[in-house]
Amino acid sequence: MDSQELVKTNELYNRHWWFLGKYKIVHKLIERYVRTPYVPRVLDIGCGPAYFSRFYQYTGIDPNTNIDAHNIIKARIEDVELTDKYDVILALDVLEHLEDDRVILRYLNENLKDDGIAIITVPAHPWLFSEHDRVCGHYRRYTRKQLKELFRDFDCKLYYFNSLLFPVELVFRLLTGGKNNLKLLPGWLNALLFFVFSVEYYLLPVLPVGMSLLVIVRRKRG
Repeated sequence: MDSQELVKTNELYNRHWWFLGKYKIVHKLIERYVRTPYVPRVLDIGCGPAYFSRFYQYTGIDPNTNIDAHNIIKARIEDVELTDKYDVILALDVLEHLEDDRVILRYLNENLKDDGIAIITVPAHPWLFSEHDRVCGHYRRYTRKQLKELFRDFDCKLYYFNSLLFPVELVFRLLTGGKNNLKLLPGWLNALLFFVFSVEYYLLPVLPVGMSLLVIVRRKRG
């Protein structure tokens, strides 16, 4: 990722409607799917601001995070090897930054509990690849078919999301030539967009298209 873009992104993680809406959707999915008698253990790959550390037994991996804590590993995702098992593995808008996205399979095979889940989000539609993606350090955008193939050895549910705002974002990107639009908006507008985005949790099964894809991955039952 461009260094200036990295600084700007770190400043927006806990304020921008896109990040906050995504975190809320993922948080509600964890509450829905993970039932343990203890606080779930979460491995957050590409953890950024370590948002979920306030809720769970937490380990984060991110070479670029500005968080200094004992449970944050500042190293390349490709170079980390763990022996612990986790109830949840998160990779939120991470795979598109990896030259070889198959590295996620090692974490799923070695570090996901048998009854655990992984929640993975990626940008959708390769035809939308633009200057925004290049500045953000993306190698690709994804189709549903590509994700199904990547996780073919697992059970997975695939959903589009960031869907209700899809027409607006699509027009904006076409008008601006795909330039990066990640910036903090006026408070009222930021709050409105956060509400619109986060309500998609209740609509995931019926959303026909969106700017992003969300995958819930589980081990196949024998």
